[in-house]
Formats: sequence, structure tokens, C-alpha cells
Amino acid sequence: MGIFYSTMRKKLYVGLLLLTVLQSCSSINAVIESNGFYTNVYRGIRGILMPYENISRRGKWSEKDRKAFTKGCEDEINKLKDTPNGKTIQGAGVNIEEFAQKACDCAMKKVEQKYQDPKEANKDNEGLTNIGSDCGRDVMIELMKK
Repeated sequence: MGIFYSTMRKKLYVGLLLLTVLQSCSSINAVIESNGFYTNVYRGIRGILMPYENISRRGKWSEKDRKAFTKGCEDEINKLKDTPNGKTIQGAGVNIEEFAQKACDCAMKKVEQKYQDPKEANKDNEGLTNIGSDCGRDVMIELMKK
């Protein structure tokens, strides 16, 4: 019976953590939109006036866009530290700051490979939710093994 409760508790923690990551990925849209005021005309002019490596493209976002995404993602997860969900996660032995850093790094890699730029990513809430769910689950399992 003790094993059953232990397993159920782990599933509850993973479920709560996945919900946290999903909320963070949805909230990151506001950060992306505020930092990524791209239009086709602006991108065209920007491409002429600035070096090509400063423009985000699939598989290689600009450093500015990468930092904005990662910071926004980590900030959203870290906000949960003093909430009931955050305390539950910490009760599972998982450090929220470490979780945020690892989950957001994972999400950034996947988002960068899937989307041309932050504006394209911002249009796909379902895709971002799936990425957040996958990364959150994988990182939570990894950190709970420690």
C-alpha cells in the first residue's frame, strides 16, 4: 500500500509540474510579443541594415530572441516558488530555479528548431503547450531521480 501512495504522489507532482510548465509557455507569449515586433517589412529592412546572424531563423534564433524567450520562461516558472503549486513541487525534492533553467533550455532548443522566429512561435499556442509539457515532464523525471 505504501508503494501505491508513493507512486500516486509522484504522479501528482509530475501532473502539477506539467500544469506549471503549460502555464509558463502560454504566458511567455506576452514576453515574445513585447520583444519581437516583427513584420515582413521590418524584417526586410532589418536584414539589409543588420548582419544576417542578428535575425532569427529556424534553427538559429538571434541571441536577443533566445535570451528573451528563456528569461520570460524562467521568470514565469520562478513566480510559482511561493505558491501552493510551487511548495508542492519543492516538496517533491525539486528545486524550482533548477527546474526552470533546465525546462526552459529544453523548450528553447525545441522552439528554435520548430519556429522561424518568436512571432511564428507566438501564433502556435498548442505547439508551445506541447513543447512545454514534454520538456517539463522530462526535466521533472530527471530531477526527481536525484
